[in-house]
Amino acid sequence: MIWQFLHQDINASEASEAFYQVDNVNERFLFDYAAKTDEEEIKYTASCLREQACNLPLIEQDDCLMLALTPAKAAALTSQERESIAARLNNRFGNIEWLRAMNQESLYTSTDNLINETIVFRLAGATYRHERFNHPLSPEVLEALTQNTAFSQIVFLTVTDPAMDQLQQSLTNVSVGNFTPQTHFFLAMNAVKYGKLENAVEHLKEAKGHFSSPIDRDKIVFWLYEITKDQNYLTELSNSLDINMYVLYAREILQLPTENYFITLPTTQRTDSMNGIDPFQWRLFAEELKASTPDTIVNLIDRCDGEDSVGVQGYVLERTYEPYIHNFTMPYDQYMNTISSDEKALIYALMRQETRFIPGLISRSFALGLMQIMPFNVDSISKVLPLKPTNYFDMLKPEYSIVYSIAHLQHLINNLHNPILIAYGYNGGLGSTKRLLMEGGRFLPGEYEPFLSMELIGNDENREYGKRVLANYVMYKKILGEEVSIKAIFDNLTQPSQSDYFRAEALKNGQTLSRSE
Repeated sequence: MIWQFLHQDINASEASEAFYQVDNVNERFLFDYAAKTDEEEIKYTASCLREQACNLPLIEQDDCLMLALTPAKAAALTSQERESIAARLNNRFGNIEWLRAMNQESLYTSTDNLINETIVFRLAGATYRHERFNHPLSPEVLEALTQNTAFSQIVFLTVTDPAMDQLQQSLTNVSVGNFTPQTHFFLAMNAVKYGKLENAVEHLKEAKGHFSSPIDRDKIVFWLYEITKDQNYLTELSNSLDINMYVLYAREILQLPTENYFITLPTTQRTDSMNGIDPFQWRLFAEELKASTPDTIVNLIDRCDGEDSVGVQGYVLERTYEPYIHNFTMPYDQYMNTISSDEKALIYALMRQETRFIPGLISRSFALGLMQIMPFNVDSISKVLPLKPTNYFDMLKPEYSIVYSIAHLQHLINNLHNPILIAYGYNGGLGSTKRLLMEGGRFLPGEYEPFLSMELIGNDENREYGKRVLANYVMYKKILGEEVSIKAIFDNLTQPSQSDYFRAEALKNGQTLSRSE
């Protein structure tokens, strides 16, 4: 709402009153506010931050130059320009020695300057990493990096980037240490990629038991099974209380049912039930829910038992009884009469992950409603749909959000033919998913595919989103009476001619898809 307000015809005082209510100010808010405010310091800061790389040597004020300077921008400068800026600023506004480190022909070749070189590694961008860091590491440098506070980021940025193959191979020599469980997991996946299975098992065993998230705990057990083929791990996985792709895969192999979920709820005819559409009402209700006790939760459930409140009631019950029982209700069927059951399964799978069926949610990136439609997508889709919102907040109404998501989903289905790829596309965009498929040789036949490719997607949100939506999709297909094999979905991912339009067209045109791409 503040973002929309800042784009209206308002004066500086009104802009200030709105802006200083923002909890977390990002550059988008800062730049929008700078266009409205009469605060010179804000205007100056925003102007400096927006300076492009080519203008850095021309900035006259030293403090403005420091605000504008980033490793990513510095990567576009010449060695002489970087040295000139480093000498000019001379660490007066903070450490600038990383700028001089960028002038080395190759980095991570000695232990002398690893702190500054790691700043460059993390922040200068992928192309710069490929050019200066992708080489074998000496044992001394590798050992020193494992002691670096940013080692987890080094591991993540290396093993999830197909172009960093030489540095990846050096990381297979890292033995178990005092790392985060996620770092151990990525080191394990990297070791699997290069056939160092004993090393992978060591890292997985070290991570086992240290994750708090059920899906993370289950993925460790899954990979221990995949590598060792020890049936005890498969049984342990099948006994998990969570419903995720790893657990569903184990239960399918062992021919075990999934039963700890509900699909219907009792309702009453009432008009004052909490339906979650009003974001302010929902926020207050959510705070009550967070503070509730076993004695007070019954009252909250009673307040959302109306016929149009199944989504909210299911959310409350799932929160109350997690992790023992899971909400797979279908509270908005009346808006899906025109689509197939497969599309309905996809919509509910996405909805469950996006908002857990709460319609009045707005994300920090301004995604709106049940299906978290971005404002720019609302603008685009509204040009072709007869149902047009009067403002963005119409998208908090289920009838708008679902109709718009169906239109958006059709565009994805035309190009992506596997539910997990559709999930990647819905979350990260079709262009991002196309790059994921066409670059780096992912999702091709291999002993540990498609699982290894799924684990090494570089975008954290996109990677985990796809896993969760896939599990939701499999569940809803079964609830809707259409049995589906999760193993068959995984197998489809490694068949480019079947899984997506982009690789199918590439193969038709004689292109070779290989892991060396």
